[in-house]
Amino acid sequence: MSELLKSELEEKLQVLKIEHQALDKRLIELEKHLSMTTEEQMEAARLKKQKLRKKDEMSIIKDKLKQIEPES
Repeated sequence: MSELLKSELEEKLQVLKIEHQALDKRLIELEKHLSMTTEEQMEAARLKKQKLRKKDEMSIIKDKLKQIEPES
């Protein structure tokens, strides 16, 4: 059971990492602009919040994986 859970958590962690990287890439593209439009500023703020949520989710999963490790 814990091996299945561990596998699912590791898979979810990889998905979150990819999503986080994609958000970061878009944010970098936006921040290259010398002057952002209001829409771009709003998008940048939204992307930053999403990145933080993804990072929080990754931390939670890493903590869960650490709890499973000793059992393996």
